[in-house]
Amino acid sequence: MLIVCMGQSLQVREVQFGRVVYSESDSVDLPIVTTTCDGQLLVVFYDGSHLVKVFDLAASCSLLHCVNISMEREAIHKDRSILLSNNSIRDYVLFAYRSAGEAAVFSARGGAVLSVLSAQNGAASIQAVEMTEDYLLLFCRYPYRSGCEIIHIELFSSVSFLYLRSILGCSQDCISQVTVNRAGTHVVAFCPSPRTGITELVTWNLETEDHKHITRFPALLTKGVCFDLRYCLGICSGEKYLRLWDLTSRISDQTLTYNIYKLRSDGTEEVIPVGKPPRYAVCRSVRAGTVYVWNLTRRRFVCRPVRVEHGLYSNTDVVLAQDFKLYIFTDRSTNHNMDDHSYLFQTLLVYDLIKRRYVSRQTGIAVITCPRHEYCLLDHGRTLLGLSETREHLILWDLDSGSIKHELKPSHRESLLCSSSVRDLQLNATPRSETTLMPWDIRTESQSAKKRRLEREAEREKEVKRRLDREKYNSIDQYVLSGDEQVVVCSYFAHHLNVFSMILHEHLHTLEDRTSLLSLHTAAITYTGSHLVLTHYNQDQRNPYVTLWDLHKGTVRKELRNEAGVCCVAITDNADRVVFGVTGRNRLKVWDPFKGNYRSICGYENLTIEVSSKLYMTEGGTKAILLSGQLSLWDLEARSVLSVLTLDAHVRCMRLLRGREISVLLGLSHSSALISIKSTSRIVSSAAQVAQDSDLFGESSSSEGEEDS
Repeated sequence: MLIVCMGQSLQVREVQFGRVVYSESDSVDLPIVTTTCDGQLLVVFYDGSHLVKVFDLAASCSLLHCVNISMEREAIHKDRSILLSNNSIRDYVLFAYRSAGEAAVFSARGGAVLSVLSAQNGAASIQAVEMTEDYLLLFCRYPYRSGCEIIHIELFSSVSFLYLRSILGCSQDCISQVTVNRAGTHVVAFCPSPRTGITELVTWNLETEDHKHITRFPALLTKGVCFDLRYCLGICSGEKYLRLWDLTSRISDQTLTYNIYKLRSDGTEEVIPVGKPPRYAVCRSVRAGTVYVWNLTRRRFVCRPVRVEHGLYSNTDVVLAQDFKLYIFTDRSTNHNMDDHSYLFQTLLVYDLIKRRYVSRQTGIAVITCPRHEYCLLDHGRTLLGLSETREHLILWDLDSGSIKHELKPSHRESLLCSSSVRDLQLNATPRSETTLMPWDIRTESQSAKKRRLEREAEREKEVKRRLDREKYNSIDQYVLSGDEQVVVCSYFAHHLNVFSMILHEHLHTLEDRTSLLSLHTAAITYTGSHLVLTHYNQDQRNPYVTLWDLHKGTVRKELRNEAGVCCVAITDNADRVVFGVTGRNRLKVWDPFKGNYRSICGYENLTIEVSSKLYMTEGGTKAILLSGQLSLWDLEARSVLSVLTLDAHVRCMRLLRGREISVLLGLSHSSALISIKSTSRIVSSAAQVAQDSDLFGESSSSEGEEDS
């Protein structure tokens, strides 16, 4: 049977023969229909009245009941006032009047109301109803703080009709219609906003009570259904096609959870291993002022930190951690000496996590404010590396006195000022377009034309040189520091890079390529700063490259051509191996620049390497660890994937530990828990070795020595 509603008319057609078995068009009120008893009974409510009709579709749509129903509280009828459940169990139909405070269970076979379900508070305004095998669901809107409103899903038993519990949504939910998947585990709601023209798709898990905002799309949805989470269908106003969503890929993503009544979990912003080999990890939370300390060796403390500190700093402060101490730069003020009114940190607080108190307060300092990742602590916390106000050079601050120790400036700027005036360098002459001359044109051109052509070519060459010289005054885009803190490389949105020595505090080399913009966004430096590998695009040849630079000599050592889309790269300490991944591909590429070897390793089926992927090499370049949605271990010699770990949470930060055993620390975006992963092939250190080191936070006791390893 096919039920068709158009305005006040209702038709029931037999699909097989195409004939109309029931029709009515004289109704003043709009018919709202649903089915029950596995589609055998058609139940018709009339919007704006108390009339309900029940038809038996199995008996040629014969009329079973035509009754007037009544509620304990008189409903105020208006347009779109009737709310019906799409799902049905037995012969039940759950209905309510919009904005009322109660719903009712209607028996289609009996033609009567079996039970009235009242909301838990008189301020409730019912927005939708639905049912599963276990629950009757009332979606109630309640007043909330500051004039907002919030959704409560009130659950009643489908057997006894008694109230069970409530699930809360959030103040951003403006639901238009709801649907329940066939398994009865999830509620899917569609929230179109006529003001913004955007529809949001939200879900609730009826057992775990997780509320997630899954996706948004720029259209107003008019009807949606989701019997299976793999196939969520919807049709939008003004569109002639169906939209389809697969919710299974995001339904378990905890980063999307948004329960207003539930405290949002603390994610991990940064993981700092402490010790040699690292026995502890200091984790800075995404919540300002919160720091966790984890013991990486004691099994007794696998699931809980050994120290938690709250309220140490605000979200406007910059915090750096080193050797169980937090260096907190605070007390921001405006630097009126600069035209752009940059900010300065005037106070440095040092907090000792072991002693649980502030051990130092340095006032009167003048540290330029930068994004937190552009600061580096050096010399065991005695020196700070950062950028100048105009980002033209690097600055080293002495944290004992608060004064500037050194300024790392490129030497070529002074030479440019001596050789040319600033006005000459800043000329913005637009090069004229030149028609390409063919060989026969050159053979037949006159001497005067040849002279003019050569003059134009010389002028264009001068303009190119002036443009490259002007780039020497660009601000620093990014810098990378070698692992031993001896060499730093800076990029400038330009065709050159600058190399500085942190020992000599001077400019060593300028790495320049006139045909390519050089960037450090996809680059890797060796531990000693001897070599740098990066990707770039040759504008003249229209070809992408992976280039290995010798930072001691300032020259190109090796190049790899035709490598487009490189998004993550790693290099060994002696630069004899480079491994990189390409966006959208499921393989890694291995390059041995000094041996001339180049090969590709095919990955697993679901691997998709992206810009956010992280890549590391271990064990002298024989193994690689890749984080790209999943964590995978690769054997670069055997050209195979050894293992793949599928994570059920989003990883926010990652640190690779190199010590007696190779391990990976993962910080999650939704939880303060620290995930430690070790290779099972490695030999775990013995309990006797661990016992030699004293526990700094009082973890050890006389009864637990034998349980740790």
